[in-house]
Amino acid sequence: MSKEKESSAPEWVSNLRRLMDEQGLNPRKLSLLAGLNATAVRDMIEGRSRFPRYDTVQALADVLNTTPAMLMSNEKTCADIQGKGEAFGQNIELLSEIIARLQETAAEMGRELAPREFAAMSATIYRRIQESSVATTRKTKINAIKPQIHDLLEYETLRHKHGK
Repeated sequence: MSKEKESSAPEWVSNLRRLMDEQGLNPRKLSLLAGLNATAVRDMIEGRSRFPRYDTVQALADVLNTTPAMLMSNEKTCADIQGKGEAFGQNIELLSEIIARLQETAAEMGRELAPREFAAMSATIYRRIQESSVATTRKTKINAIKPQIHDLLEYETLRHKHGK
């Protein structure tokens, strides 16, 4: 790969490459194992796909035995997450999932959220899920996200229609 292409790739790509090397995977094989187009990982490595969708990152992370937060982080952030323990990493995962789903759902509903509104909704959903599912699995927490997002977005839409 040329230096120009290498420098145009996002910072997290070096983490992706390291994980692939550790597991003896080439871009095509990783793409196929993750259920993606055969060139998906190559496109990421070469900088053509700089910010993949969350479900794509989740599929890659599953194959690489890591988490989306760890995969998309740079080396320093990965070390920080690992140093803070498993619970911290799980909280980052949950928050990352909430943010990704909120973006997707708002777009599906044709709703543009101001940064402050987006942050408040993300924090509200995170807090609700953490409070209501102390002893549940990651999958249960993830499944609880979408209904929470719909409820909040519908409420905010009604609130905006009826004069704040």
